[in-house]
Amino acid sequence: MDVIAFTRLALPLSTLTFLLFAMVLPSVRLSRRTGRPALVLHRSGPPLQRVIGLGMALFMGAIVLWSAAHLAFGEAALGVWHVPGFVRWSGWALVVAGFIVTVRAQVQMGASWRIGIDSERTELVTGGLFSVVRNPIFSGMLAVVTGVTLATPSAWTVMGWLDYVLLVSLQVRLEEDHLLRLHGSDYARYAARVGRFVPGMGLR
Repeated sequence: MDVIAFTRLALPLSTLTFLLFAMVLPSVRLSRRTGRPALVLHRSGPPLQRVIGLGMALFMGAIVLWSAAHLAFGEAALGVWHVPGFVRWSGWALVVAGFIVTVRAQVQMGASWRIGIDSERTELVTGGLFSVVRNPIFSGMLAVVTGVTLATPSAWTVMGWLDYVLLVSLQVRLEEDHLLRLHGSDYARYAARVGRFVPGMGLR
């Protein structure tokens, strides 16, 4: 199948699939398991946490709108750039890989998973994908966003990618400072040997 035709159908489907399996279902699963909500961006943490949370929400809304507009109006109307087909297929490979990593890491995180910084103590998870990088969920999500940018390259998606990288970078630093206060030397030793998003990079 031609990559343009594939993308027109796959983009909205993959967006809905990602939201369902990476956001909605894990939130429901956590609520049933612990009785606590997964979304804590607005309830705790420093004031910057709320700003980042708003930025994340706007970004997710923009992805949904981009997917719908791509299906409804086509690439020409949205100014999607002409790039070699292998670049766009590589983007879709990243989307699939990133989705798998995100969902797998959420399962491995179990009851410790939250959307934001929770004031209550959670277990420090260091096994599975967390033994490879400290933030595999964000690594997976960054791979998905990078893949969408490569699959539908445009000024809009590049700006969205830059925005998301900034938001994730800020959020992770807040979360790591919180984990250091919460778990002390255990987290310090863990962060000293395991990379932030990529193995061996971003050690503390």
